[in-house]
Amino acid sequence: MAEHCLHTAGVTGSIPVSPTKSLVIPPFPLYFQLSPEDSQLAMSTADLPPLPLFKKHLRIWKCVIGGISLFLLTHCSTGPPPSPLPPSDSDLNVLGQAFLCQTKTEAQASWLKPGSQKTAWGNGSEHFQEITSPNKQGQWVVFNKDETLVGVVTVFPNGLSLNDYPTLRKTLAQLPPAREFYLTSSQLLEGQTPDSATLFRTGKANTTHQYFLRHRPEKDDQLIMAIFLLDPYEALLDGNHPRFLTYLNDSTTPNAKESAPVETLESKDKNFLGLQQFARGEISLFASCGTKRPAIALDAYQQAIQYGITDSKQLAEAHHRRGLSFDQLGKFPEAKAAIDEALAIQPHAPNILNSYGTVLVKMKKIPAGIQAYEQALALQPAYSKARFNLAKVFESINPKRAIQEYETFIVLAEDNPEETSKVAIAKAKLKILQN
Repeated sequence: MAEHCLHTAGVTGSIPVSPTKSLVIPPFPLYFQLSPEDSQLAMSTADLPPLPLFKKHLRIWKCVIGGISLFLLTHCSTGPPPSPLPPSDSDLNVLGQAFLCQTKTEAQASWLKPGSQKTAWGNGSEHFQEITSPNKQGQWVVFNKDETLVGVVTVFPNGLSLNDYPTLRKTLAQLPPAREFYLTSSQLLEGQTPDSATLFRTGKANTTHQYFLRHRPEKDDQLIMAIFLLDPYEALLDGNHPRFLTYLNDSTTPNAKESAPVETLESKDKNFLGLQQFARGEISLFASCGTKRPAIALDAYQQAIQYGITDSKQLAEAHHRRGLSFDQLGKFPEAKAAIDEALAIQPHAPNILNSYGTVLVKMKKIPAGIQAYEQALALQPAYSKARFNLAKVFESINPKRAIQEYETFIVLAEDNPEETSKVAIAKAKLKILQN
């Protein structure tokens, strides 16, 4: 929220570390008020505290600032911090011959039945088919506007015992419940213990896997639903939707099977359509299917904006991602204009300011790029990406400052596996700059 993202330029102070000690934060040199004509001042070396003294306190500083930065990132930016992947091994082949990112043409040539019931799913399509072997199941397969398979929902109407799947049982035993709910709450009115279900979430680098287990009194747990989808589409395919739950044999809803081909109400909701396009842009921009496709991403984010996304932070991120798409296409003025629109909505988002700095540097607007990086770091001092980018800018114009920024980056990022390659680059740069 905006009230937690205050402009902190030039703040100096102390943060309590213990009842008897406080950590002094040195002045942070920023160039927020510089105009392009003040380039000489922007290039000058700022007075920083001696590096050994700074590094002496940096470990503690990282813990304190890291917590603050996570809070700011959560409230000022849409991107969640990276986290280790949970266990996901399974000996149950839910997808059969299908695989996410497959084209509809490939699916129709192998496993998608000609008689499958097709219905609109927003600006994509959804196909329902029944499979009888080896276990009876109803399967909804979802393709986006580009006819790319983005999600598969499999429901086992009779439930599936996991006794024959020890690997999956072991995986689920290691996962915390993501959600618990009643399947047939009407049993409560009859004085019975209702059937309940637990959702477990796991996945791989670009995919999310959801498993729903049914719990019944004095009976073994059963798998009733499994959902496999590309990460950006998770919020758009909810396993609690009636068209999935009513397929269960124990469902109290009449005409369960007739609900399968009915077009969903979300398909005509503009916010839903906008979020679909945003997800389409995500898998294209960040190569969820193995290849970056910035032209498709650009089209997708533009449509997302046109449909209208009700959440202001995600709307800002759509403009931001549109700018990143232009950047990948080498259209830097257009990228700057798109990110300007994002900042008009979310002016205190560190990740957007970092991207803004990168585009400005590519346009040779060095002082303005430095200013954007400094603003991002003022909001999130432990933001290693912005720190690395700032160091790169200073390499040729202020080597002393570049050394300081690279050394700070290494301390901040050395324990992050995702920054291993950049840490190696930073160390190599330091050797050159220090000679």
